[in-house]
Parts: sequence; structure tokens; C-alpha cells
Amino acid sequence: VLDQNETALFYLQQHLKDFPCIRYFVGDIRNKEKVMWATKGVDIIIHCAALKHVPSCEYNAPEAIETNVLGLSNVINAAKEQRIDKCIYISTDKAVNAHNTMGITKLLGERLMINASMGETTTKFSTVRFGNVLNSNGSVIPLWKKQIKSGGPITITDPEMNRFFMTLKDAVNLVLDLTAKTKGKETYILKMKALKIKDLAQVLINEL
Repeated sequence: VLDQNETALFYLQQHLKDFPCIRYFVGDIRNKEKVMWATKGVDIIIHCAALKHVPSCEYNAPEAIETNVLGLSNVINAAKEQRIDKCIYISTDKAVNAHNTMGITKLLGERLMINASMGETTTKFSTVRFGNVLNSNGSVIPLWKKQIKSGGPITITDPEMNRFFMTLKDAVNLVLDLTAKTKGKETYILKMKALKIKDLAQVLINEL
């Protein structure tokens, strides 16, 4: 496990303390040497690291490019050099018809993954495209819960926006399914349920 969040890594290590086979690295995918070191002896890479908040990526576009594009390039190069069997990239539905910095960097990531299979390499490179993972870290539901419990109001950019949602279990199963079946160059997409963001907000208000 390679993560720049030392605290989260510590808690993960405590949670998985019964699994001594796991190695824990504090580091950033922007660091080529650390990525190379962390992937030594690994069979499969599941690459989840990204700057994913749309407003943050708009305001910090160079940082989004550094992580979402150049960092991914480091992972791809490490996978080739270390002769990794499979490299799975987590993308987003925002890469479709991308019109913001976050979506554009993830679309570039998908293109990098497709082109990674070119040339002499035995690594299978594939992409899985997520929607909004319900109740995950940094998602809108934990934020809204906090805002509602504080008496409101809740923040919605556009109430008429349709969003695609999946559960955490859906997300995990999709990655595992692709990892088992991939032949390289695929983009896996779950047929997700869509709803208006204002309807989701109303359900939470009613529940809480």
C-alpha cells in the first residue's frame, strides 16, 4: 500500500494487523523512485490515487495535472519496468465529455492507459470507470449529513444535475471482476442508477 496520507495508512495498518504480508509505504505517486520501490515484487497494481474534487482541481490545475496525469505516468512506467502482470486504473464518469480540469485529467489518464499497452510489454493495462461512490471519503453524503445536523443549509451546485451512483460494494466488486477477467485495453463501466442531486438531498433531509 502506497499512500501520502500517513494517518490513514496508520489506521489501515491497525485494521489489517492480522495480515503480515502487507507492506505500507508513505509516499506520493509523483515520486518516480518511491513508486518503483513500492511496486517491486508486486503482481497487480490497483491505482486509485487522484485529486478528485472538481472545484479544487479547477483552482489548483497544475497540482491536478501533476497527480492525475504525471503521477499515473510514473505508475505505468513502473508497471512496465517491474513486469507487473496487470495494472488497473480507477477513472470516473466525469472523464466522459469532460469540461472541467478534473474530468480532463482523468480522460488523459484513460488515454495513457490505452496507449500503455503499445510497444514491448507483457503488462495488461485496463481502466474501470466509477460513478459517485455513495458515502465514500470526500463524497457529498458525509458533507450533507454534517450540514443537516448543524441545522443546514446544505450546499448544492446545481439541483437539476443528474449523477450516477454506485455503492462501495459495487465499486470493489467491479475492480475485482476486471482484475480477474482483463485481457488489456478494456474500460469497465457498471450500469449505474442515476438520480437528480436534489432528490438525494431531500431523502437525506427527510431521514435526518
